[in-house]
Amino acid sequence: MKIGSKMLMLTVLSLSLYLLSGRIGSAGAVSGSEGETHSVIKGDTLWDVTEKYLVNPFFWPKVWQYNPQIKNPHLIYPGDQVRIPSAEELRRMGAAEHPQTTTAQPSPEKTIPAQAVPAPAEPAIEGPVAYVGGYLVERDLFESSGFILPSGEKAGEGVIVSTWEEKEMLTYRDVVHLSLGSRDGVKYGDLFQAVHVGEDVVHPETRYKMGKQVTVQGILKITSLQENLSTARIIKAYNPIMVGDMVRAYHPQPLIGPNNLSTEDKSIQGVIVQNTLGKSNLGVRDMVYLDVGAENSVAPGDRFIIYRAGPPPQVSAKDAALSGIQAKDFPVDIMGELVVLNAMKNTSTAVIVEELYEINPGDHIKYTPQSIPPIKKYDME
Repeated sequence: MKIGSKMLMLTVLSLSLYLLSGRIGSAGAVSGSEGETHSVIKGDTLWDVTEKYLVNPFFWPKVWQYNPQIKNPHLIYPGDQVRIPSAEELRRMGAAEHPQTTTAQPSPEKTIPAQAVPAPAEPAIEGPVAYVGGYLVERDLFESSGFILPSGEKAGEGVIVSTWEEKEMLTYRDVVHLSLGSRDGVKYGDLFQAVHVGEDVVHPETRYKMGKQVTVQGILKITSLQENLSTARIIKAYNPIMVGDMVRAYHPQPLIGPNNLSTEDKSIQGVIVQNTLGKSNLGVRDMVYLDVGAENSVAPGDRFIIYRAGPPPQVSAKDAALSGIQAKDFPVDIMGELVVLNAMKNTSTAVIVEELYEINPGDHIKYTPQSIPPIKKYDME
């Protein structure tokens, strides 16, 4: 993926510094007054100037628009005069209150959506794209992504013990026999998930074994019952189902859409453990496991900024050392954003909804009650 120019990197750096300060949160009220002008001093950025006068730093594109003499928003110099628009001027410039949710990305020509002026009683939800039926991901992708099973726990209540099908890999409409019957409380028409227990999941930083990856292979429906055994038909197959796969009762969970995004104030940080398919170089719509869960106050609909610290991969430790630069000297870069779809006790499953750079297992995450502006969609050349 090509990422634009140095100006994009500087914009992301500004967001990164904001993230580290712990100030990413609900939109603030605009407090600019008529005719104010800021004289730039060394170290100033439009982000900082905007925050100083308008409280909400995400209005910086409007401040830039209000100062046509500034050719490059990331290059302002001591002595430059920056005019500050008032709340009324911001409204005229299009920074008026916008709908509470959005299901489509803005076009590349538009600037970052501004917050309400003044701030609404409830934080505005800047929802990422809703892809299917108003939800972030379709049910098949959500359910097939599975979860991390803690060590010592069982993936299901029963197992697929046999089939009359003359093949090893079973699929839609095939019939199987389960090790559960009427004595186990199974009823005609009950639905079960067929799940496959995979390899150990190892934390990318601590190397601690977190448990086993469990993927959902498909959905089964009970068609006949005996006391100790039942017969089921495969009514949906995400992946090949095999004799020996475990089964667990199926209880559909609600899908997450823009209306379900959390705006609570929380303090949660964690790490992307791995992609559900074992990939690296991740992007939008890739599913990932996180090392935080319900015990950390994580809930479906929570949004997290994805960020990375230290030198970028093209800068070797040797080159950095020769320049007198340490890893801690490099700024934190915001890589993207994800939304939690399912929270287990200590882990959760999420989908990446915004990508500024390629995202990898081991990248860090920080909870945010509002989405990051769609920076990569600007023409920053």
